[in-house]
Amino acid sequence: MKTPKQVRNDIRTLAQHLGQVREALLKRSDVAIAQIGKECKRTADVLGELLRAHELPDDYKVAVVGRFKTGKSSFVNELLGAHLASEDTNPETAAITTFRHGSQVKAVVRFVAQEEWLKLQRLFSEDAKHIDAHRVKIWSTFGKPKKTKEGEPDEVFDLPALERQVIRPGGYSIEIELAADGTKKAEAEFRKKLKEFTSGSRPHHCLVESIEITSPATILEEGVLLIDTPGLDDTERFRVSLTEKTVDDVDAILFLTKSGVAYSQSEKDFLLSLLRKGTVKQLIVVITQVDQTYDQHVRSAEDNDDEPESLERRIERERIRIAAEIAATLNDLSQEDSPAMRRYREQLGNVEIAFTSAVLHRDWKAKKPVPYAIDPDDPGGVIRLKTQLLRLLSTESRLALTAQNISVGARTSLLDLQSVLQTKLIAIRDIKDKEVAEQKLHSFRDEFGKASERFEGAVKQQVTSLGDILQLKRSQHEMLIENISLLAEQQLNHFETDDIGRHWRTRRSGYWGYMHDFQTRVANRIFPKVQQMLSEYTEAFSEFATSFEVYLTSLSRDGAQISESLELGATLPFDVTTKLKESLERTLRGAQEQIAAEELRVTTLLNDFVSEEVSERISERRAKVSAVWGAGTTCNQSGEVREFYREVKSLLGDALVAHLKKRGQQFGKLLVRAAEGAPRVALNEVQILFEQATDNIRAAAAALVAGQKETASSLIASIEQDYQGVLQLAEDLAQVDTFPVDESTKRGGALLVETAEATDKSSRSPAVSEEAVQSDDAENWTSRIQRDATHTLHRIRLRDGTSGWSFERLFEQRYLAGAVRLCLIDPYLAAHHQIRNLKEFLVHIAEMARPKAIEIVTGFAPSELVGHQERAIDEICKELFRDFGVILTMRRESALHDRSLVMDHGVLFKLGRGLDIYKPATGLAAHRPASRKVRETEIDVFALPSHSLAVVRNE
Repeated sequence: MKTPKQVRNDIRTLAQHLGQVREALLKRSDVAIAQIGKECKRTADVLGELLRAHELPDDYKVAVVGRFKTGKSSFVNELLGAHLASEDTNPETAAITTFRHGSQVKAVVRFVAQEEWLKLQRLFSEDAKHIDAHRVKIWSTFGKPKKTKEGEPDEVFDLPALERQVIRPGGYSIEIELAADGTKKAEAEFRKKLKEFTSGSRPHHCLVESIEITSPATILEEGVLLIDTPGLDDTERFRVSLTEKTVDDVDAILFLTKSGVAYSQSEKDFLLSLLRKGTVKQLIVVITQVDQTYDQHVRSAEDNDDEPESLERRIERERIRIAAEIAATLNDLSQEDSPAMRRYREQLGNVEIAFTSAVLHRDWKAKKPVPYAIDPDDPGGVIRLKTQLLRLLSTESRLALTAQNISVGARTSLLDLQSVLQTKLIAIRDIKDKEVAEQKLHSFRDEFGKASERFEGAVKQQVTSLGDILQLKRSQHEMLIENISLLAEQQLNHFETDDIGRHWRTRRSGYWGYMHDFQTRVANRIFPKVQQMLSEYTEAFSEFATSFEVYLTSLSRDGAQISESLELGATLPFDVTTKLKESLERTLRGAQEQIAAEELRVTTLLNDFVSEEVSERISERRAKVSAVWGAGTTCNQSGEVREFYREVKSLLGDALVAHLKKRGQQFGKLLVRAAEGAPRVALNEVQILFEQATDNIRAAAAALVAGQKETASSLIASIEQDYQGVLQLAEDLAQVDTFPVDESTKRGGALLVETAEATDKSSRSPAVSEEAVQSDDAENWTSRIQRDATHTLHRIRLRDGTSGWSFERLFEQRYLAGAVRLCLIDPYLAAHHQIRNLKEFLVHIAEMARPKAIEIVTGFAPSELVGHQERAIDEICKELFRDFGVILTMRRESALHDRSLVMDHGVLFKLGRGLDIYKPATGLAAHRPASRKVRETEIDVFALPSHSLAVVRNE
């Protein structure tokens, strides 16, 4: 098992060797023999672009986020293994503090540059309510006399002197070092000095641009940048804004929430922002201070003469509660069962939860007795949390994406080169008559050209149809957009209510009508509806992709038939079928990446629909209220406020509608451009194939005359030898083992905990006909196959984050053919995405095997999913019988662990993850299984020793 640091080193090693291979290929780019130099140059260019496009990121950014009093500082200290962050009860994290690996503990405090500070001061003088000016506003309050909570005069600071000290042209920084002895006293002195610049109770933090602390902590050595942020519920908006901006560009988010405390609105808003921006997959919800809530439970039980529950049981109760709260955050937006809502529920269900106690971890490290433990080997849960974090970074970070892209790209380009070079060797060896080969290639080009014209014409019609469908959907979405606008108006109503209730003096001074965070609130309220709109556009493109795949497959068959009729293979190696298949995969993979990125961009930018012109008109309306004087001021002001909001609703409603229509139109144009480009990409690659074939014919003729066969063969062998090591490095990087996943840490898994108390008796779906089931017989034959199918036919390894793994590829017809009865055993078939996978799987099985009966054995679903599961199974049951004559039955059992597909003709699939192999899908992947990314797992195919496939293999 490799750590992120080792993965980083492997990427560096591969990139270094790729660079060397590229240089070696460039040196051979002028080789004229067999046009080998041209192909070396082509591959060198591809490798150069690959290295430029996927530069290794310098680090992992991990943000620690949470409300005040969630124990963020204590948690950070335990992650670091040193007491560096202040743990005072007052808000002490008033500036962004980044922890980076270094040989010694040292803090660098950077202050705002003089130019930026003057700009902020001007902004404050022009618009004191502007969020960016709040830094100056807070700063100015420290120069006024105040009293402490005890009524004593508070310290008044000499603000001009502080400015002169640290505000300088170009910026200024100071260093604070931990004494070399590293004692507790030295740590306390370090924290005291640092506190002056981080505490919200002192003015210095207003001048701080950033704080960076180096530490030799083990977790930082993995390349982690740990970022401690101000609280989500900080009363000062500029500090909250700092947190929001920080999490926009991180690889992982540790979202801290206190044990036993319900979610606040700020936490719900934060979760919705992550969901909207597509970064919820990088989230771990960390429950802190578990020891405190358990102590309270024990005391309460003792006071009532009850037996306290175990800590393990209390944690499971808390896990279920947190899971329900996270789910409710989305349900508050909508109870709809739309594809968009299913998508977001699936993403939330994939969020991990961790339980921690800084106190228990600290005492355990100090070898003090701990009264109870979250885990026997990890009382405070911090070690397990580190493992979760490192696994997340290994699979969902920029580094993981770089590793995947560079390994796949390197192997693809080098294997393409290898195929081209081997084709040259075959041509040089086998082509005896240049004229005959050229004539056959010319004939193939002519006939294939006619087939290509038919292909382009058919695809062009599909592109036109796609454009018409998208235009129709835009018209149909008029009502949806109006509904979205109404949802936005509801957010304005909250602001209006608040401002109507304000005192007339507050209105006159201008402390109203700013609608702070309005656009973000609207964005977090409407994004599922917007995603629904985008998803319908993408679904139309998915239908085009299906048609395109059919036409390209037909063109491929035409090419194979033309080649066969001309006996081209006997004269010239020319595989247009493989080239078109590769082109299809690349085209759809590129479309998936482009569409998913654009969908995300649209929902991310939903909080940017108010133009400067609209903002100015709103400011003009606000000025009318402050000008109201004389008798009846409050009443007259209230009237103006209401009139203000009537106009604002109209302005912002129009702005939002225009924004959504524009985004929808741009998204549709992107889809049409992708569709228009698909056939060009495929045919351009075939043109390269023609070009290479022509070069090979000439090379064969030249070799025949000049006797270059041996020279070309030796040169190609030398080139291939140069990159064999790189191929292996790329393969090793692609197969890197990630940390094992404990599904119980997932939020979706938490909801299944309730089923642990279900009855042990099996239960059948009421949608299933009992007469169709012979349970005793089913148990006998499935048990026999599971026991006796020991001959290994195939092992499939799914690498995390890869795509192309449709059920058609995983469950091949050769393994399914001949089965009459099948039994699918999978404990988890209740969530929406699991039912989706089940339906796609069953349709594939029914089409390929044409069995008489399929039985599903699954676990007990959570109460809130039982109805959905039964309705879905009933619907699938009817469709399978109607379309294929297949009888589907289902029964539930508790304590299921194994996942497998058992077939009565003697084949057994051992399914590592069952059918839940796909990551939450976005873009085209939401509609096309082959485009979805998979989770790491293995699928083993076994057979009875007497099965025909086993016998053939043995022979």
